[in-house]
Amino acid sequence: VSDTFRCALSVARCLAKGDPRAMGDAAAAGGGESIATPPRIQMIHDLLASMGVEEHDPKVSPMLLEFLHKYITEVVEDAKVMQGHANKPELDLDDVRLAIQSKVNGCFVQPPPREFMIDIARAKNAVPLPIIKPGVQLPPKDHCNSAANFQVFQPGAAGGAAEAEAGAAAGAGAGASAGR
Repeated sequence: VSDTFRCALSVARCLAKGDPRAMGDAAAAGGGESIATPPRIQMIHDLLASMGVEEHDPKVSPMLLEFLHKYITEVVEDAKVMQGHANKPELDLDDVRLAIQSKVNGCFVQPPPREFMIDIARAKNAVPLPIIKPGVQLPPKDHCNSAANFQVFQPGAAGGAAEAEAGAAAGAGAGASAGR
């Protein structure tokens, strides 16, 4: 079970038990003195401290609180769907467990085991790299921009003379029909 799940479960238990910090009773939580941070944020600080986190960015606590609220709300909604599907009169622990299990399987993907990744790396690294030839490697001449991609027309050439005569005849015919 992930640390995030344990943290969410701890917050849910505090809320369910009526923990003074979760309910916002600053006098019960702090012995009568005022607390500078909101009670739920203080509860997140306490949860992080209980997990061994000594320093963290102040923005982390509101983010975690928002995540926990969203996660717990979605789990309860999913549990209500499970309850309705099972035609039960009220929500029970099995519905919540099933909702949590479906949420964990769908949202929190665990990385593959380290040994599996090491085996894949060994197999991949066993194949030697191809030998690199010295110099600049260019594609075939047909695909290079440096290749000649044009033909020069030479009127005195054997094929060029026939084409020149055909072009002249077409031009004269066009001029003659335009003059009439």
